[in-house]
Amino acid sequence: MGDETYLTTPVPAPELGIPDSPSTVDVRIIDTTGYGKVSTEFVFTQLPGHETFVFPSHSILISNTEKGKHVLFDLGMRKDWDTFLPAPTVGFIKQIMPFSVTSNVDEILDADAGNLGITTKSISAVIWSHHHFDHRGDLTPFDPSTEVIVGPGFTKAYTPAYPTNPESSIQESELTSHRVRELDDAAFTLKLGQVPAYDYFGDGSFYILSTPGHTHGHLAALARTTSSSDGSSGSQKPSFVFMGGDCAHHPGIFRPTTYKPLPKHVPESPRSAFGTSPCPGTWLQNYIHPQKSVTEPFLKPNPRVNEIPEKAMHSLAAMQEFDASPDVLVCIAHDAGLLGNIDFYPERLNGWREKRVKNKVHWNFCGDFDVKAGKEKVKRAGGDA
Repeated sequence: MGDETYLTTPVPAPELGIPDSPSTVDVRIIDTTGYGKVSTEFVFTQLPGHETFVFPSHSILISNTEKGKHVLFDLGMRKDWDTFLPAPTVGFIKQIMPFSVTSNVDEILDADAGNLGITTKSISAVIWSHHHFDHRGDLTPFDPSTEVIVGPGFTKAYTPAYPTNPESSIQESELTSHRVRELDDAAFTLKLGQVPAYDYFGDGSFYILSTPGHTHGHLAALARTTSSSDGSSGSQKPSFVFMGGDCAHHPGIFRPTTYKPLPKHVPESPRSAFGTSPCPGTWLQNYIHPQKSVTEPFLKPNPRVNEIPEKAMHSLAAMQEFDASPDVLVCIAHDAGLLGNIDFYPERLNGWREKRVKNKVHWNFCGDFDVKAGKEKVKRAGGDA
């Protein structure tokens, strides 16, 4: 994205301090076939043209081929949610955010077993970014040896589960069918950017990150998709995929920033509502952005979505630093802008830099907004349209 011309001079991106390593993992993002729908104002600021938030729930397969290990980061929503989840949770989902799911992640993996040879029996761990129903999936088909990894404070905050605790959205069977391993604060012995990190495989290929705020013990992750030794000249910078879970529910909550301000021309988006392509950044600044800013995110989260708001804002700011790096592709769990712009499972995401994926998806979310409607709104308010 170095060829962009911004509406203001960017601030240099912070150093992340990621240790060098020759080890990498294969990253594959799975379309879980789970899609929800909710009024945007329930989750974040409502802007012109974006009154309804329709969102996927991505799952990510991480494979360390040298060690022969495969883990999943989140599982999306299970397709039998309306009969399995506790009745109060089902009622909430049907009323507030109806979901449709065609296949569970285990079915997607096993259906493609002949291609990659990775099945539910191959998965050594499932990492829950957090405990919400659209991330836990269905653990039942996974081998009993598959452990479930959760973040610091999970047990204290969310157990006992339902029905012992009638307020819980987690079924007790989900916590007893597999070993649940809670990472305590002491496990995070490294720090990447502002984030405590745990070197999961012990070789620098994959880090689990402590990013609390949306929930207690919320987890993110960072996968090394290429190393500096992967380049033919030996000078290529390593590349990474940052898995943000629900650090933010929409890219507009963490873009733009002082590191990557709004560009003078926003690239074409397949979901564009602009009526022209590319869209002048000043249109988004003047007719969409609530503060008419080129360095502040478009959207603010609804306070109700984060259990610990001050920690959520810290985790969000930390993710923005990763997002500022040209070497890091940020993928949050509900980013619809990834659809149609990246290679999904069974393809690998490792070649994202060569395919200029970051360029395609960074401003893609702007297509959610209706500039024409925003212009009319400014005009009605007596502004200069």
